[in-house]
Amino acid sequence: MISIERDEPRGEAPHRDALHRADASERTRRDVARMQRRESERHFWQSLSLLGSVGWPIALLSIGGAALGRVIDLRWGTGARVTFALLSLGVAMGSGLAWRAVKGKRP
Repeated sequence: MISIERDEPRGEAPHRDALHRADASERTRRDVARMQRRESERHFWQSLSLLGSVGWPIALLSIGGAALGRVIDLRWGTGARVTFALLSLGVAMGSGLAWRAVKGKRP
């Protein structure tokens, strides 16, 4: 039979294992804290991205509709009817695109 010799006496092994577990536990806590910090930073940038993908379609389509409506109103002499109609259409389309962006970002 082959015997394996240990460097430390038999009485010290449980103490050494306890220290190793405490060290591993501390490393795990540090890793978890680091990951949570990264997640919070990532969450900020994702929120900022979502804000941009919600705001820009509404703004651009609203302004585009109002501008096009104003040109048509001046050319046809219809007052502000077409401006308000195209502005409303731009807001509706932009809101629909923003809704799709928000709905698509959810897990």
